[in-house]
Formats: sequence, structure tokens, C-alpha cells
Amino acid sequence: MQISIEKITQSIQQHLSDNAVLKIVDESHMHYGHQGHNPDVGVTHVAITIVWKTFEGLSAIERQRMVNIWLADIFKDGLHAVSYMLKTPNEVAHL
Repeated sequence: MQISIEKITQSIQQHLSDNAVLKIVDESHMHYGHQGHNPDVGVTHVAITIVWKTFEGLSAIERQRMVNIWLADIFKDGLHAVSYMLKTPNEVAHL
């Protein structure tokens, strides 16, 4: 089964509460010819933005580790790279 934005979204949404904001952008096309780019796998490079109150009190690396755990099976399937913006609503309000 190929990796899709929908599959990634489902893997993350099952861990989030209803008040979270999730945005996932496929950036695979920007890595054509680079290591890890494999059209046979489907989506290989994504940018993920999550705004979620539960991130309060967690460091940036703790937030990233949490989401990486949620995506572990998709990484095994061939997801190669993820860029993250993981913020609390309060952090976004101050941007």
C-alpha cells in the first residue's frame, strides 16, 4: 500500500483531540532525485503543522518525538523526511 496524505493524516488524528489543528503538505516533488524520494512508495517528504493545547509544557524535541512515534509504521513503509511546526495555540497567537 502506498503512503498517502490521507494515511498520514489518519495516523496522526487518532492521537489528537478535536481542538487540534492539523495541516500536512506533500513536499515529495521538491526532493526528486534526492535520497529517499521514491515515487513507488508514494508520499516520501511532508511538512506537518499541528497546533494543539496538549503540547504545552513539552519541549520542541519532546513534541517531535511524540509525533514520530505516531508515524513509526509509516516511516517503516518508506516515509523519508518530515519537517515539523508543532505549536500550542498560545505560541501561535504570539507569532
